[in-house]
Amino acid sequence: MIGISLGSQNTCIGVVKGSNVDIILSETSQRCLPTLLSYCEQERNFGDQANFTIKSNYQNTINYPSRYLGQSADWPFLNEEKKYALCQPILNENGEIVFEAELRREKLRYKPEAVMGAFFDKLKQNWIKKGYNTKDIVVSVPDYTLAHERNALIEAIKIADLNCTSLVNESSAISLNYGLFRRNQFDEKTAKIVGFVDMGQSKTSIFFTSFTRNNHKVISVTTDRFCGARDIDYILMEHFGGKFKQKYGCDPLKSTKCKLRLLDTIAKCRKILTGNRETSLNIDSLMEDEDMNYNITREEFESLAAPVINKFKQLIVTALADASKYHLIIRA
Repeated sequence: MIGISLGSQNTCIGVVKGSNVDIILSETSQRCLPTLLSYCEQERNFGDQANFTIKSNYQNTINYPSRYLGQSADWPFLNEEKKYALCQPILNENGEIVFEAELRREKLRYKPEAVMGAFFDKLKQNWIKKGYNTKDIVVSVPDYTLAHERNALIEAIKIADLNCTSLVNESSAISLNYGLFRRNQFDEKTAKIVGFVDMGQSKTSIFFTSFTRNNHKVISVTTDRFCGARDIDYILMEHFGGKFKQKYGCDPLKSTKCKLRLLDTIAKCRKILTGNRETSLNIDSLMEDEDMNYNITREEFESLAAPVINKFKQLIVTALADASKYHLIIRA
């Protein structure tokens, strides 16, 4: 049985071996691989291979494909999601969301289910190469995933000729992993309440779970589809892109390649600032042979990211309120 943690940015694959879980490494020996699919002249690439060519082949690279599953023209978040897309989603004659990409020098349109089907097929080839010859899988999904989105995901899995035995909510998967190796810390009768905060690339989930030695139960879940690290990176990209334009007269935000370079550097700075008070944002020859060189402090970072931080704080308040409905004793 293969377990797949399907994230909007990265995907991780594991297999149970006895009482342990072995992570199936990518072709570059990474524990997770980018949730990307790119269409090239002769083939489809995924994961690390798609990431290697993302700057030169961005117009044919589909990122965040799982977030479009089951959606249609009336999806209220379509325009919000499009601003993060490389290969821009469009609507076909039936009002369905599709991606237009070039494969073997022919422009074709692909539904999100077909894109994810190809992605799952590439994942399958990867674990078969590692010696796991099975088609049975379990996939984790965000708790906010609706029925039509889950059905679309199952359809994508079937396209890859795989058998999905279960779709597991991320809150259940995380709670199970937490409790499995800490059973001795829990009482047999008196439940212990544990809160989890999962802020990913594109969304945030906050949930509370009660644990006893032989059981666990997810009590409350609060989520936001658009509260993640990419929202912070986008704000910083617009800020520093604007400063660059003001200084040199050329706008890097009009070039997808420049935006990708900006986002890569900003993501690294964001991680550095979690442990340091200051860092540098340096990009050589960003546009028209002009370099970008700025210093950014943690205080400036927090000021720029304030809209997302405040949104995150409000989500915590809402999560505590949701949990209190179930008579939990929670100290904020």
